[in-house]
Amino acid sequence: MSLTHSLTRTAYRTFRATKQAFVTRKPDALSRAFFRCLAVAERATSGRRESELDRIARGVWKADYVRRFGTEPLYHVISDHPVAVETADHKWPHGTLHDNSTNPRFNRKLYEYFGNRRDVALLDLGCAGGGFVRSVLADGFTAVGIEGSDVSRNLRSAEWDTCPHHLLTADIAAPFQITTAAGAPVCFHCITAWEVLEHIPEDALGALLDNIVRHLAPEGIFVASVALFPEANPITGAVYHVTIHPRPWWLERFAAAGLVAAAAHPFQTGDYVRGHGRGLTNWDPADGDGFHLVLRRHPQPIDRQGDKP
Repeated sequence: MSLTHSLTRTAYRTFRATKQAFVTRKPDALSRAFFRCLAVAERATSGRRESELDRIARGVWKADYVRRFGTEPLYHVISDHPVAVETADHKWPHGTLHDNSTNPRFNRKLYEYFGNRRDVALLDLGCAGGGFVRSVLADGFTAVGIEGSDVSRNLRSAEWDTCPHHLLTADIAAPFQITTAAGAPVCFHCITAWEVLEHIPEDALGALLDNIVRHLAPEGIFVASVALFPEANPITGAVYHVTIHPRPWWLERFAAAGLVAAAAHPFQTGDYVRGHGRGLTNWDPADGDGFHLVLRRHPQPIDRQGDKP
């Protein structure tokens, strides 16, 4: 482990402990000052900042996107809840405004996992700025992102401006169906959720799991990073992480829906899109702040109680 990495992880752990102290204490003047400073820092370090070179590359990508995909919608979401209007993530936008995570290492290993077949399709739940979706499209594969809040779409922020036909809104904790423009249901080889599960209330998990199973191809996998720490802003009253449980609890819930841990997969900590342990904004499982899931369909159907039929 390099000295730079060690110092970065120490700084991260110090920041996380400080923030948790302010998240759990009664709001006061010091708390308000802390969260105001934090908001400034998050804007300054947002993954959506662009250099002049980035803006040029964006223009080139947009032209290529139109050439490849045209100007008409490619997908639709059938849902009675096109926006998760009651969630803290929509009322007090946070991650959906700042996150735009990518990791080429995950992309490469994902394609290799499926034998580099050209028809690989990915669905990213809670896609925020859509950077991960764009990275898969840029690699020549299919990707769709679903975000619960429409704030980025309305602002045309991040990739909502560069690949609009592949980023959609819906409340993922309510039933939805993704279709092609012609109305055919779509399934995906990989469904991801990067620090999303802990945002879903326990009483809504059933609908989310049904959505995942409905959209997952028979040979598909579900990959997620799950945070174990509180995330809130006591000044606004926003509570973002509402379901915090250890890995065995989540495995039990997924098993009841017919998804179990993959016996073998190529992904290691540094490969994941979130929770890869690099930088000041990503936790490392070694810190005890989260874990990853790689799941596949149970080899035999099981009912909601986990009994084989």
